[in-house]
Amino acid sequence: MLHTNLSLADSLYEEMHDPEMSIQDSEGNLYRTVKIGAQTWLADNLRTTRYQDGSLIRTAFIPEDDPDNLLPYGRLYDWHDVSDERNLCPVGWRVASDEDWKTLEHTLGIAEKDIESTGWRGDDDIAITLKAAQPDSLLRSFDQARINLTGFSARPAGVKWKGWYITQGAYTEFWTRTEATPAKAFARTLAYSWWNTHKGEIRRATLGKDGMFSVRCVKE
Repeated sequence: MLHTNLSLADSLYEEMHDPEMSIQDSEGNLYRTVKIGAQTWLADNLRTTRYQDGSLIRTAFIPEDDPDNLLPYGRLYDWHDVSDERNLCPVGWRVASDEDWKTLEHTLGIAEKDIESTGWRGDDDIAITLKAAQPDSLLRSFDQARINLTGFSARPAGVKWKGWYITQGAYTEFWTRTEATPAKAFARTLAYSWWNTHKGEIRRATLGKDGMFSVRCVKE
């Protein structure tokens, strides 16, 4: 059973300073939370520039270096910072692992035979239940009643890759803290662009550790 303990309306961002509704990180940023199955997740992308011990994070870029993007999209981090033992999540939280994401995907309904697969996975447009919005297009229409059904509120922040900001509005990539090879780690992708045929699916992939992606934390 999917459950959200918060309204999905964007107007809730204006109420994030209510301590009864939010979690605070080491530099005072506040985040909404959402319960999905047995897990509790942050319902916003991480925005901190400091680890739990107060030390500065080396990456932590705002998409397009535009301050107006900080609240809706959070910051972008490379995997080396994401996996650092100093932990960039709030106290009592951790960067979601590949296993945490698989648990979430199982809750959403991805078939057991597909959980360990890489590539785009999931039937019945399950990915739209994680997205803050997914407009219809000439190629696809969606059951708008299922948009953001989980309250996860994912937004297409894009990435920073080799010094360039790309794919904002079209994709979001979430790092996991799980290493795949010495050069790559596991990540999750959601697609938003009108021409992409995988907008209803979640991609599990191994990507280069120097890419700067969004981060979600899960409660320990």
